[in-house]
Amino acid sequence: MAKYVVTATSRTGQKVNTVTGGPSDEKAIYSTKELREFKAAAAADPRGLDVTVRPLD
Repeated sequence: MAKYVVTATSRTGQKVNTVTGGPSDEKAIYSTKELREFKAAAAADPRGLDVTVRPLD
């Protein structure tokens, strides 16, 4: 079961959602390790992503 839902939004308006082409996308996260990895990847992403985390408990 997912523990978090993260939303990644491009500060520059670049495409983040590969299906709709929109500047934001949501993803279910299943562990704290996966959350750390996602945040690290988002910080290094050249699209300038803002990440919000919503706990599901």
